Amino acid sequence: MKNFLTRLDLSYLYVFLGEATLGLTFIFYILLARVLGPEQYGIFTSASALGAILALLIQFGLPVLLNREVSANPEVGSKLTIQFLVLELLTSIPTFILLYPISILMGYNNENTLLICYIVVFSEICRAMKMTLRGTLKGMGWFRTETVSVVLERAATVLISLGVLYATKSLILVVITIVVVRLLDILFLLYYLSRKLPVWSPFTISDCWNSLRMAYPFALSGVLWILYYQVDLVMLQAIGTTVEAGYYSAAYKVMEMFFALPRVIFQVVFTRFAKYHANDPSRLPEQLYKATRLLLMGVLPAVVIAGFLQQILLPLIYGPEFAKSVYSLAVLLPSLGISMFGNLSQRFLQATGQEKRLPNILFWTALGNVVINWFLIPRFGGPGAAIATLISEISLCLLGLQIMISAGYSHMAQHIRVIALLSLLTAACPSFIIYGLHPGLGIALMVGSLLAILYLFQRSRFLGSSNPSV
Repeated sequence: MKNFLTRLDLSYLYVFLGEATLGLTFIFYILLARVLGPEQYGIFTSASALGAILALLIQFGLPVLLNREVSANPEVGSKLTIQFLVLELLTSIPTFILLYPISILMGYNNENTLLICYIVVFSEICRAMKMTLRGTLKGMGWFRTETVSVVLERAATVLISLGVLYATKSLILVVITIVVVRLLDILFLLYYLSRKLPVWSPFTISDCWNSLRMAYPFALSGVLWILYYQVDLVMLQAIGTTVEAGYYSAAYKVMEMFFALPRVIFQVVFTRFAKYHANDPSRLPEQLYKATRLLLMGVLPAVVIAGFLQQILLPLIYGPEFAKSVYSLAVLLPSLGISMFGNLSQRFLQATGQEKRLPNILFWTALGNVVINWFLIPRFGGPGAAIATLISEISLCLLGLQIMISAGYSHMAQHIRVIALLSLLTAACPSFIIYGLHPGLGIALMVGSLLAILYLFQRSRFLGSSNPSV
């Protein structure tokens, strides 16, 4: 038992506990939807989607870059923290300038809606800074400290905001409360880090420019969020209806609860990828094998179980008036089966210094997602947006793995590609069964896919004689 505890990596447990606090945010969104109703809830989620898109300009890839730099060289990387926070304040200026015309273009003409958009974007500035500080914590391997910070922030935000919600029934006051709590949390965490680490060193305009150039590919990679959710909601608001946006958002929030599982894995393995790439590249294949194993053992079973329960989850959580959200969830849940491997390939490429190869595929996949949404949303509403997301995730995963193949990880990337497609089929079987496929045939497809995955994932077969050239 002592040897087992010594070998046990608690980093995943700490990150899991931190991500589990998303349950608080999930409850907050449920109560917000119940108190405000589909229309007001749709306004809030649409404004949040627009704010998240503009957050790409604010963050500019800096949190991810800082995480990698601190992981590779803690003593030097931690000194970039203050510089990156200053850069995020500067990048927020064009964001506020662009916000008004974009809001008008997307149909946010109401004064209250515009005000909510501006407050939400300000909260994104706070979130960007918190993500940057978390990048320093993760790069140092301080996952327990990061978990404590995340728990305190989310608990305070949810509890205080809920108090304001029930006391005032005002959406504007609720989003203001979120901003204030986040701002206070950032100041406290920055003070804590400054007592533990050197978080700054003198920098020049040239240093800032070089940092932005390094962060540029990471910023473009942020388009991934648009692919999965944000553009869908904004386009539902623009060419669909606010109610449809509310239905789709409810379905996505359920799916996001399960996406927290692979996100736990990504947060830890990204740091490991960066560390071993800088100090011991020969151990990278083993880390990739471990990450894939965690996804298959810890995420895929949960997605399959959720698939069988999907018709129960949404009405139970949000109430019968959100019953139509089930049709979107039937597509979004299976998409996790392949999107987690797309995310894995992107994190691997970013951690190993190949982030410049990602923006091209992200651009074309994002453009394709917009085009597909444009055709499907007017006809199918939320389910059309979910289908567009699924197609985009499949494309992005396959293209990311293709880059890994060309980068010298051909054997493993080819195995992951087949495993990802089989995982998608496995995750989709519950939806197929619920919506008409004979249960016997559906179970047979699922069992066959799982057996094929087990065959491909044998350690010796997966690792092969891979000798990466990077």
